[in-house]
Order: sequence, then C-alpha cells, then structure tokens
Amino acid sequence: MRKTKGGVLHVAAVIEEDLEDRDTGLSKPQRIGLADLTASLLATRSINTSELANILPRDVKSDEERYRYINRWLSNDKIDPLRVMSGFIPELLELMYSNDRTAILMMDQSKISDGFECLMVSVRVGERALPVGWKVIATKGNIGFDIQKELLTRIKAMIPQKMKVMLAADRFYGTSSLICLCQEFGWQYRIRLKGNLILRHQGGELQTGELAPLGVNCVEDAELNESGIKTCIGVLKEEGHNEPWIIAMDCKPSTGRVLDYGMRWGIEAMFSDFKTRGFGITKTQLKYPERIERLILVLTVACYWAASTGMHPEPNKRKHSKKKPQEV
Repeated sequence: MRKTKGGVLHVAAVIEEDLEDRDTGLSKPQRIGLADLTASLLATRSINTSELANILPRDVKSDEERYRYINRWLSNDKIDPLRVMSGFIPELLELMYSNDRTAILMMDQSKISDGFECLMVSVRVGERALPVGWKVIATKGNIGFDIQKELLTRIKAMIPQKMKVMLAADRFYGTSSLICLCQEFGWQYRIRLKGNLILRHQGGELQTGELAPLGVNCVEDAELNESGIKTCIGVLKEEGHNEPWIIAMDCKPSTGRVLDYGMRWGIEAMFSDFKTRGFGITKTQLKYPERIERLILVLTVACYWAASTGMHPEPNKRKHSKKKPQEV
C-alpha cells in the first residue's frame, strides 16, 4: 500500500495522474510503481536502490520490503519501455517541432556498466536531448545494424505522420545499411563517415579520407562500398581540428548542412546527466539487460518531467489596476 501523506507521495500522485491519461500500455499497479520510482528518483537524484527504498512512498514494515518491491517492478517483463514511450513521444515531438519544423533525432552508444552497452536514440530539446528509445545489450563492443534497425523501426511508429525527421549519428554508424534505412523511411540524415570507406563516383574510386586532402568538399550521388546505395557527402576541415567531418547527407552538401551534424552533441549532455554528472547509472548492480532498460525508463520519465516543467509557459497573471483613492 501507498503512504497517505508526504512530499514524495504528492509528486508520485501527480505523475500517476499524468500516466493514466497516456497510452502507455501499463496497468494501474505498473503505473503506480513507475510514478513512485520516478518521484523517489527525482528526490534522491540517484539510482542507488537502497536510497530509493528509503523514501519510496510505500506503507510497509521495512526498507527490505521496499527494496523487494523495486526489484519486482524492474523484473516485470510485461513492462515494455518502448511501448511506454509511445505515450510520451508524439506529444513531445508535436510540442517541440510544430509548424513544419524538422525533428532532430540522435543515435549513439554508451557504456552503462561493466559488460553492458546501451544503444540510445534521443530527440533534441533546446541544446540538450531527451531519450526516445533504447536497447541494452550485454557486450563490450559496438551494437550491430540489426539491433539499430529494430530500434529505429519501432521509434518510427511513434512519430506523427508527415512530421519531418533528421537523424544524426556518429561515424560508428556510418554504413550503407543505415543510410539505406533512412532513405526507406524518408528521413533526412547527417551521418559521419570513417575515412577508410571506398567511394565510387563518375567512374572513379577513392577513399573518403582522401577527399579533404584533395580539396573536395562536396560529392553528389556517391556509391558506398559497392553497395549500390548512393548518397551525397559533405566535407569540412576546420583549423585546430585533426580530422575533417565527412558527413553523408540526403541533400546537396554545403557548409551549413555539414554543420547540422553538430546538433548530435545534445545526446552527449544527456548521457552525462544519466552518468557521472547526474544520476550515476554506471553504478547500477543490475545484471540483466531488460532490468537496466526499465531503470532507464524511470530515468527518462524523471528527465521528461524535469524538462517539460520548464517548457510549459506560466499562465498569464491578471494585472490588477491600482484604484485611485476616492476624493472626500
């Protein structure tokens, strides 16, 4: 049972009411658990289970029972984080990218804890980012395209129809397969390429790393690695930087369009919020990928609430006119 009073409970009740109005696929007990965990996380700003158990608004006899409750919620395989996010993302995108603006998605991978990597897709919100969807894999290497495709396909289903989308991704994702997927989706893209990829263009062949030394900053309809996939490529080499930006894109390259790639840095700030500069998720002792994914869901809902609170404008306050004193 829940407690009947307390500051954390008040926040949890507000979050639960919001979740009830969203199409998240959660049952009432699951919604209550997500609300309680989110409110506790916002209060402690830590993913430490013991700290969460200390203030979790559950009316039980001991912290040990709260600890078990948290573990049961995180291990509930009926809670699908991507399904839950489908109740948040359409509203967020329409709020941030109305009036025919292009939604900026960013994809990157980060180490969550020893032996676990997280593939994350986020949406740019101001100068930062909020998570859209993620997949945690027990690996120490790069997460392959098959999982990238599965994640992006589910995310595409969340995006309102006719909304324009641009995907920005680092060079670890600079493959003809990802470029082809963006083209199939009808998405714009700014994907950085490694310098050792083979290009075929106008009957010639060269490596992407040879473009900048040759003074080439624009290539249209280049074929990547004998894949048959064609893309435009923009190159920018700035002073003080050892390596140029070699950016695959869906349109004719220009300096400004190459610089669009810089918008992906918002996801780095988001990872910092999750890790050393924020909630400390790298300290988690969870040993199952699915449980870590549900922990990220709690973090995401907490970040969503913190960000959306700042996005909503304050209601207009009525100005009271000062009455002139009556003459006697």
